[in-house]
Amino acid sequence: MNEQYQTEDFIVRQLLGNATRDDLQQIQKWRQLSDTNEVLYKKVIKKERIQASFDIYDSINSDIAFAKVIAPAGAIRRLMPAIFKYAAVIVLPLLFALITWLRSDIEHEGIAINANIVSGGHKATVLLSDGNEVELDKNNSILVLEDDGQVIGKDSLNTLVYHNVETEGLTYNTVKIPNGGEYQLQLSDGTKVWLNSGSVFKFPVGFKGDKREVSLKGEAYFHVAHNVSKPFIVHTDNSRIKVFGTCFNVMCYENDKVEQITLVEGSVGIEVDGKQTLIRPGEQAELSIPTSSVGVREVEVSLYTSWVEGVFKFKNMPINELSKKLARWYDVDFYFANDAVSEFPFTGRVNRNADFEYFMALIEKTTNVEVTVEGRTVLVKEKK
Repeated sequence: MNEQYQTEDFIVRQLLGNATRDDLQQIQKWRQLSDTNEVLYKKVIKKERIQASFDIYDSINSDIAFAKVIAPAGAIRRLMPAIFKYAAVIVLPLLFALITWLRSDIEHEGIAINANIVSGGHKATVLLSDGNEVELDKNNSILVLEDDGQVIGKDSLNTLVYHNVETEGLTYNTVKIPNGGEYQLQLSDGTKVWLNSGSVFKFPVGFKGDKREVSLKGEAYFHVAHNVSKPFIVHTDNSRIKVFGTCFNVMCYENDKVEQITLVEGSVGIEVDGKQTLIRPGEQAELSIPTSSVGVREVEVSLYTSWVEGVFKFKNMPINELSKKLARWYDVDFYFANDAVSEFPFTGRVNRNADFEYFMALIEKTTNVEVTVEGRTVLVKEKK
């Protein structure tokens, strides 16, 4: 038996829970030989359905099962060892077939494997009022301190929570989310904010006066704490969004030609050049940056808010628009062979933790394009 099939045999034993220490060491050495091996291994191990099948297999209690059926129990029970023996004979070849198919799928796909391209995660830095910058770490609990040592916020469970404390005047903090990152905030008034990749969010440590004002570049989902006497205002580079207590999504990346405000519940007013546009739940206001014009339309809200729940959801979205979202989340650069291919529509629902090569393969198979990945550069062209 050659080395390839020996390794596959080791992996099958691991899946079945029969691998020895030497088997596991051999698997580890094989994984380190190439990125393709590592991707293949992860694909096999992550087959939850197969693992679930093993769990069911292991949980079978033949005595209990057969006590519940009307049958000559003794006679049938004597057959059980043979039944499970032959079941194993069927399962093992299926596992080998799975590994072989995944290997072929990886090696013959138009996508070059890059194990360094991974989905985003909880990453952020907070710029304090004294100029110090603190990296937020999902594995630690970090206290955010004012100049006088007063605790104004605490980072835990991937959420930076600000306390309602007294400060002299308005003191601002700024949270920055890198490409490949996301983070959650709870402001001092109880407002919750989800920040997406490539975003910058500036806010006061404590709100004072008759308004609650913050500023955003990028994308954020807001669940604003209700306060009729103190409206919540989001400033972007191109608009002023006024709310009293509501849930809505704002997408206002610096280089985009449009800004989108999607309302889930409540009421929102978008002010541009002194003119205000009101939208209702289920509607989206789209601001054209070049013309400063605002259009309102009904939308499927989940297409614009599913990212908060860890899901990409697209419906006939041109690949060039989709690529902007993936570029920020996976920290890659997309290029298109021509304008026509960039307009090909894609429809799908994919977990945000999905492997990058899996996502690209899905786009290839459903959109009639060919994707090539070199390093962190992604080239998309029409399939011949």
